[in-house]
Amino acid sequence: MTEIKIGGRTIPLMLTCMEMPVIQEEIGCTAAQMRTEVFGIQMNEETGDYEIHMMEDSEKIRKLGVLLRIMGNAGLEEAGKEPDLTDKWVLRRMKPGMALAFAIVAMTEVNEAMSMETAEEAEKGPVDEILREENAKKEPGK
Repeated sequence: MTEIKIGGRTIPLMLTCMEMPVIQEEIGCTAAQMRTEVFGIQMNEETGDYEIHMMEDSEKIRKLGVLLRIMGNAGLEEAGKEPDLTDKWVLRRMKPGMALAFAIVAMTEVNEAMSMETAEEAEKGPVDEILREENAKKEPGK
């Protein structure tokens, strides 16, 4: 579980199948659609680079607040704390300069929640994905 610090509180973020129906109902998108619908990630047709356009769209900022509330309440509940976040509380305390950082943390948690874990990986413990990718590049034939 990743955490954010907002309004003087440390909020753990959690995403499981329990939160997905709530996200689909309240935000109006699936986990796969969050990339564009919440985080505003788009590919620049000219350069092929990905760009984040979340801060240019107040609806995306609102959706980020809702996502943080849903994931934050799940994390708080899992940690045995009162899941007392509201959209207003989150959005009121989310400074514009931190919104992008919160989006990146939330995006990381969403990506982690959507990844599959094999039985072999579960036995070995946490895996450093960057290290795995670097090692795969070094292997002949890859």
